[in-house]
Amino acid sequence: MSINDTAWRMEADDLARAKNMVQMILQDWDLMSWNVLLADDVVLSLKLGAAGWDRLGDLGGVGGNLQVSGREDAKRVLKSIYRDLKNQTSVTTEVFSGYDVALLGNLVIPTTKENEDDRSLPITLYMAFNPDGKIQRLTITAVDLYPLTDAIRSAAETGALQSS
Repeated sequence: MSINDTAWRMEADDLARAKNMVQMILQDWDLMSWNVLLADDVVLSLKLGAAGWDRLGDLGGVGGNLQVSGREDAKRVLKSIYRDLKNQTSVTTEVFSGYDVALLGNLVIPTTKENEDDRSLPITLYMAFNPDGKIQRLTITAVDLYPLTDAIRSAAETGALQSS
């Protein structure tokens, strides 16, 4: 076995350990306090402002873009949005890479208008864990695809799109 093979095997083992650690934390997420989950120097970024959306429920109350540093400030923000985030988000995909994980899903925005369906907004939660199993960076991002799909629909209807 060469030195490169040994180094590759050690790196693969480290990635597998990191993935297992992150998966265990995600499984027990609701049983852990923010003090246990968050590193002292955590950076929390929220990017929930979506063009064309006039209401994000209570989640919109935090503003379109917000970034805080430190466990206490992050806990304050997370406590204000966590219930809505938990109840209105469904995670459809988990992507792991060592100590990093991205949760992809949908955020359902209840409508306030009669005879109108609730709207769904794609959402991503990115977390970077440190080797101690604490979240070092947490980014929650909502993506509004409606303007893009409207532009594609409009282009298709006006014949601006040509088949190749």
